[in-house]
Amino acid sequence: MAEATSSAARRGCLYVHGGHALMVGCAVDNQPHAHYNASILVATGKPFLFRHDDAPWQESTGLCVAPCVPQQLRTQDDGVLIMQVDPDGRAYRGFGGRFAGRPVVPLSESERRGILAGVPGGAWNGVEAMRFFMHVVQVLGRLPLPPLVRDRRVERVRRLLVAGLEQPPPVQALAASVALSVSRLQHLFKQELGLSLSHYLLWRRVRDTVQRVQAGISLTEAALHAGFADSAHFSRTFRRMFGLPPSSLLKDSSSVQVEILPDDR
Repeated sequence: MAEATSSAARRGCLYVHGGHALMVGCAVDNQPHAHYNASILVATGKPFLFRHDDAPWQESTGLCVAPCVPQQLRTQDDGVLIMQVDPDGRAYRGFGGRFAGRPVVPLSESERRGILAGVPGGAWNGVEAMRFFMHVVQVLGRLPLPPLVRDRRVERVRRLLVAGLEQPPPVQALAASVALSVSRLQHLFKQELGLSLSHYLLWRRVRDTVQRVQAGISLTEAALHAGFADSAHFSRTFRRMFGLPPSSLLKDSSSVQVEILPDDR
């Protein structure tokens, strides 16, 4: 899922790959929000403005932002690459360790140049987006990607949550299913995935809704299927997560052309 966009002079592109995303060619001016992906922000034109938590605005040309960090982004043009990496995946394992408890980590100039060296010479498309995604992971982390190995109890609970988005089991039942106390499960789950149980469930519900809308299902139907009370509930959640209404990113947006790429994770 991408971070957000507002008034681009030309239509930008959003490439969605499972829980990851890449946005190119969009001007951004969003409201304070906190989404559950890690973000990589790279200026290809003028520096952008960014702030997190209660910190003042700062000008930057490249940042990595950890998951669940309250933030706001404002660009001076549409020359910014916004890549979001799902913490529930192998790609995050490749570079997520750089945060070491810090909410925001600046890119070095050599890292920024390395990332920009992978920008396609011609027009963007799905193939180029996938190639660029892996190029960024290689610059900031490592390839081949490390295996996604989790505690078997956490993985069982994660699968139960994903399988039951509409009516997930209560946390007491989840804990009992893996012979853990509720507090121990919650601690272990956040340690393994970087998100609390409740945040992970909400992120998967938003992700599921967006993918269904892009497949042609109505927003109301998609939101209900994912476990939201109604489309208004989804819209409020989306605003808190991305700082803009879902109409700015979802199907038929006048600002962003969205392409769903194969999820091979």
